[in-house]
Amino acid sequence: MPTLRVLLMFPPDLVREPMIYTVAKTYRLVPNIRKARVTESSGEATLDLTGAEDDLKLGIEYLTRLGVKVKPMGPSQASG
Repeated sequence: MPTLRVLLMFPPDLVREPMIYTVAKTYRLVPNIRKARVTESSGEATLDLTGAEDDLKLGIEYLTRLGVKVKPMGPSQASG
C-alpha cells in the first residue's frame, strides 16, 4: 500500500478535535506521526499516511473540508 507524507496545519477551533484518529478510522488509513507541534492557538503535524490510494484521497479531502490545510510532501521514505 502506498504511503504519503503530509503536513497538516490546523486552526484553533480544531486543536482539540481528534481529527487524525477520525480520518484514520473512517478511511482505513494507518497514521505515523513523524513530528507535531500543537498549542492552544494552532497546530502542525507531519504524518505518514498509509492506505489504498482511493482512501488516501478521500481522507485528505475530508481533512480539507474540516478546515485543515493539507500540504502533500510526496511519497514517504518510511522504513526507518
